Amino acid sequence: YKRLIYTIMINYKIIRKSSINRKTSETNIKTEVNIDGTGKHNIDTPVPFFTHMLEQLAKHSGVDLSIKCKGDIEIDAHHTIEDLGWTIGQAFDKALKDRRGINRFANIALPMDECLTNCSIDVSGRPWLVWKVILPNKKIGEIESEIFREFFQAFSQSAKMTIHIQNIYGTNAHHIIESCFKALAVSLKYSLIINDQFADQVPSTKGKI
Repeated sequence: YKRLIYTIMINYKIIRKSSINRKTSETNIKTEVNIDGTGKHNIDTPVPFFTHMLEQLAKHSGVDLSIKCKGDIEIDAHHTIEDLGWTIGQAFDKALKDRRGINRFANIALPMDECLTNCSIDVSGRPWLVWKVILPNKKIGEIESEIFREFFQAFSQSAKMTIHIQNIYGTNAHHIIESCFKALAVSLKYSLIINDQFADQVPSTKGKI
């Protein structure tokens, strides 16, 4: 009987998709996520550099992302970038359901030209961000450098993941922040894979994440 249940579980593909709409006086965002995608992306935000970063997140995680965003960038990019973090994280959380069968943990040391960035992730249900990234420029393009942390903070909170990101070294601010997005993407890719051997199990001794 147990063998039959196990066979059914590994052959039944759980659909891990979701959509989230977030509308406030500051932003209007629609996000669609397919965890088991191929990295396809259709991303429209009013902040071109950040659009590029989200494309990196999709491509290197293998997660399909569709995002339509309007924001009050006439003030600055802060509300838009932070709310994108909240909305995308919520979509991941919803798509992952009870996290059954996932690897849960992942770590990557990702090089990009002269810089090296480490990302460790635990899809734990406990949101936490450790951010050890010092950017040498006050701005990247038209975005205040300090705002990037707010995206990762919001994402970790709403996705309910523990994320540690540390830039080990680097001199080019563009490379450093892009390596952070790519490192997060690769960590998501490996932590969210369904492990067929444990497809019927929630990866926690508590029995719940």
